[in-house]
Amino acid sequence: MTDLDRIIALAEADANVVAIGTEGSSNNPDFHADPWVDLDVSIFVTDPAQADGNWWIHQLGEPTLVQHLANEALFGAASHIWDTYLTRYSGARRVDLKIAPAEDIAVYLADDKLNALVWKREAGRLQKASTDASSHWVAVPDQVALNACANEFYWCLGNVVKGVARGNLMYANEMFNRNARPMLIDMLAYRETAKDHGRFDAGVCGKYTWDRLTEAERTALAATYQQGDLGAIAASIQAALTLFSAVYAQVQQLTGLAPMPYLDSAKAQFDQWLAALA
Repeated sequence: MTDLDRIIALAEADANVVAIGTEGSSNNPDFHADPWVDLDVSIFVTDPAQADGNWWIHQLGEPTLVQHLANEALFGAASHIWDTYLTRYSGARRVDLKIAPAEDIAVYLADDKLNALVWKREAGRLQKASTDASSHWVAVPDQVALNACANEFYWCLGNVVKGVARGNLMYANEMFNRNARPMLIDMLAYRETAKDHGRFDAGVCGKYTWDRLTEAERTALAATYQQGDLGAIAASIQAALTLFSAVYAQVQQLTGLAPMPYLDSAKAQFDQWLAALA
């Protein structure tokens, strides 16, 4: 019996439960499941106050770690507060279980094309409706979005240089990891969605973008994570500049958009800074 089978069996004996839905990567037809895929499940009830999410997660085994959240507007502004239990079990099992008011079913189904009902009280087990990741597709950038991504990359990477120049490894690395590299990852996603005419899902932290990279690009991206000392960070800055410049040019070619203002002067300044750090 799977975790979902167990939840449905328990729901059938609980008059408060009116429907069960699943969502997330397990509903993505383009995703290849592995032992690490989690079960995202929503239990819709008539009276949320009478539903104990902690009881539900313990019916599936003994948790090793739980995050208990009160999610507001999880599936659109019209949805109410959902009682959420992100739960790990032994091995790679994970269940993200949510208790939600039955009145939110309509907005749940409308908000995300990966969401689907799998059981209803009056109908029993349902054949899962066709789902897709279209709600998560990355929009092909317009000029404003492309300029913003590039400007933020060069601006924040300049702060990384400042951290190296000051000998502050922590500041340099955190500025790199939290601000500069995410713009590089966004630019890679822009390239892929431009290739796919706006039908590309990058996934959380670019996890699906990784599958699209060439081996050379993977090596180049990995080089931006060498951050053990100030010299390594300086080399990572150069690696990020080289990769970003190449991908940015590809996005411009695919979209017909112009380079951002001050691009040449910004790049020239990095050459000066890095030469001074050498």
